[in-house]
Amino acid sequence: MKKLGFCLTTLLLATVACAEGGDRPPGEDSSPSDPFVLDSAGIRIIESSAPAWDGDGWRVPDTPSVVIGRREGDERYLLGWVNWRSGAVVLRDGRIAVLDGRSAMIRVYSPEGEHIEDWGRRGEGPGEFGSYPGRIFPYRGDSILVSEETHQFSVFDDEGRFGRRAMPGMRLSLWYDLRDIVDRGILLAAYSCCDFLGALPTGVLLLSTPEMIPNSGTGTKRGSVLVAVVPDTGGVADSVGVYNAGRYRPGAAPGGRPGGFHFQPSFAVAVGPDGYLVTEGDSYSIEAYDANGRLSRIIRLAREHRPVTEEARAANENEIRDRILGLGDRLEGGSPDEVIRGALSVPYPPHLPTFEWLHVDPEGNIWAGQRRYGAGDDMNEFFVFAGDGRYLGIVEVPAKLSVLQIGADFILAQFSDDLGVQYVHMYGIGK
Repeated sequence: MKKLGFCLTTLLLATVACAEGGDRPPGEDSSPSDPFVLDSAGIRIIESSAPAWDGDGWRVPDTPSVVIGRREGDERYLLGWVNWRSGAVVLRDGRIAVLDGRSAMIRVYSPEGEHIEDWGRRGEGPGEFGSYPGRIFPYRGDSILVSEETHQFSVFDDEGRFGRRAMPGMRLSLWYDLRDIVDRGILLAAYSCCDFLGALPTGVLLLSTPEMIPNSGTGTKRGSVLVAVVPDTGGVADSVGVYNAGRYRPGAAPGGRPGGFHFQPSFAVAVGPDGYLVTEGDSYSIEAYDANGRLSRIIRLAREHRPVTEEARAANENEIRDRILGLGDRLEGGSPDEVIRGALSVPYPPHLPTFEWLHVDPEGNIWAGQRRYGAGDDMNEFFVFAGDGRYLGIVEVPAKLSVLQIGADFILAQFSDDLGVQYVHMYGIGK
């Protein structure tokens, strides 16, 4: 693989080639739930048109089996800040490790949610966190990996013993390339570098750049996200691909900055048993890569895009108004009416996003989540695919939850109540 080079040509022109599937071959022995499989240029394409599950399939109950977190009382259960994407993880023996970024601690609880002990603290010594620790991942064997705001990472064993700390080489290398592009006004970085995505089975780390937003040209353009693998020793990164992110209109926002759309598609990735999986959020398609970044499979669902209905628009606009009015004295950029008018003036895309989150459970099943966007709808949908790419069916998950991890028989999620108090919930999966 080439060493990481974040050049303009790569960002604007790179695409991931997808072979086109065909129609289902005729034959009475072909069930609607059987996937159509095509091999093209060594890439296996699996396309399903109907779920394989009969009846209701798997179910997630309305109430959690374990609740960690309280509004007041025992400080061991008062969580300051838990990252909504990867702020907690279930260890192999069933204990739950919750990373509290505000207190800079890993709080460890029993499978029933009883506090056991704390690992780490704020500081500069071994096993301490010099900045805000943000994300926690399962790592080799029984170990865990914790990434910090400064993008360094620390490795602990399953008893909380500190192993080592390293800094990925991607950050410094990338900054010099980004600075030149941003200074020329061609692209804008949505946030600072870089984002840990997880550890691959080989032990190398998967990272991504911030979303790079086009700031020149006309019409609708897609933002770009570059993904790289980094040795867990903190060595030099290797680029493994550039992917599409949100939709933008160069020069459409005040000050000549790029303008966006409502209902943005988003890039999502999940680590699997043999590599990682990616979706770009604008089609019912998932790309599977091996640990070296080679495209090995494309998983497709023959499903029409959802239109942007009046109900979806009304629900979105009510949510925008409520969010802006809820800022109160913290609101910037004008009066509430002015800010609301500006937010509502953003155009709508032709259809709603598709998959917005990806997870892989220990059995290799792929969970691809999408929002419903309906007024008062309190559930999200996760499309579940078997490890071989067959579409199994849909599992509904409460929309109030940010899913952190999916196990063989549980879902671990972050939840914030109406006062902003954060919790970690566990739900059983009925199979």
